[in-house]
Amino acid sequence: MKKILLLALVSVAFCSCGGKVPVGVSFPEPPIEIASNADFGMGLINYFNIIRLPDGTYRMYFSGNEKSGVAEDEWSQNLYLAESDDGFHYRMKGRVMDALIESSVCLVEDKEWPFRLVGSQMEEGRHCLFLWKSRDGIAFTGRRLLYDFKHDTQNVLVPRGRKMKLYSRQTQEHYKNRRMTLSEFTLDGDPLGTAEEVLAGDFLYNNAACKVDEKYDLLFPTYYNTHGGTTDACVFRCYLADGPFLRELPCGLNRWVEAGEHWYIAAPGFVFIGGERYLALNTRSESHEQSHNGMVSKYKLIKTKLEYR
Repeated sequence: MKKILLLALVSVAFCSCGGKVPVGVSFPEPPIEIASNADFGMGLINYFNIIRLPDGTYRMYFSGNEKSGVAEDEWSQNLYLAESDDGFHYRMKGRVMDALIESSVCLVEDKEWPFRLVGSQMEEGRHCLFLWKSRDGIAFTGRRLLYDFKHDTQNVLVPRGRKMKLYSRQTQEHYKNRRMTLSEFTLDGDPLGTAEEVLAGDFLYNNAACKVDEKYDLLFPTYYNTHGGTTDACVFRCYLADGPFLRELPCGLNRWVEAGEHWYIAAPGFVFIGGERYLALNTRSESHEQSHNGMVSKYKLIKTKLEYR
């Protein structure tokens, strides 16, 4: 039986290595658009994440569909790669893997195989979650099954030394009983305990998990005001994760949500560029159910300030 993690405002004495604890998140400037589906000649771009390589190059991994009007066949999305020298301007590199969505890539402490990829593929009619590794972040191999029940938007790996934390969303039926769960694995994909429930609710749509330091993560779930997410209204919330506890923090992101756009936090959340911390966003002009030939999907970064005490 899954262990239910404590939510909301819990009376816990948080302390970090530096003696400071995040107590709020603010966004002083409007988001910056860095890519759109038109820039890459795609019908859809989705499920992004950016990592910075040791040589300073930025890599953007994203799911995409080269056709327009993808609502009827979302599983035709593939994994693509773009690169940048400055973190803001990206050039398309090409396709990395076929038929893969809801994925993220991270760097881990493995000199021979430094890249890890987690993502969903269909296996015998089921939404299964797999782990791959790579030497160069382009050719991934050694597919390892993590879970064979439905995992959905968005699966985020957070490296922690010789292990990985995995935040993912589970749903047992369409738009119902959604759960955000936390699991831990070795770098080879061996489970370290069982999945634990973190957030629950029919209105939970999306999630991202951001590593703050060696102790804390920040969770950014997206909530819609309808089960189907067919309206323009969405609400972002923020939680500080510390072991078995969650503490909700003030989050000023909702002030920038634009009418007529569907916003989602993109994995892994934070991107550091020029000494500044940015949060990664994916916006779409239509929901999944409303996708059509004129849909516009964009990738944006918004400068983020953490308040400490």
